[in-house]
Amino acid sequence: MKTPITFSVPIVIEKDNGEYHAFCPVLKGLHTRGATIKETKTNVANAVIAYINSLIRHGDPIPLRIVKEEKPGKGHLIECTEKLIEVTV
Repeated sequence: MKTPITFSVPIVIEKDNGEYHAFCPVLKGLHTRGATIKETKTNVANAVIAYINSLIRHGDPIPLRIVKEEKPGKGHLIECTEKLIEVTV
């Protein structure tokens, strides 16, 4: 069984034509949007998790720092702010 690892990821959320656009400067090409800030945070967290899992599957380096190891069974989204999110993969 793999031990989940938590990553601290910087994000940017911007208002965009009545919706919100989010991107992650350290993960090239990662962009998403949402109707509300809450929806946008959820969308960007899910996109970060998918992106990191893809890097792992392909054996590519992960350009992030490890925050802490989590016990198996914890949820994916740990904490979310407009400048930083922590995700567990």
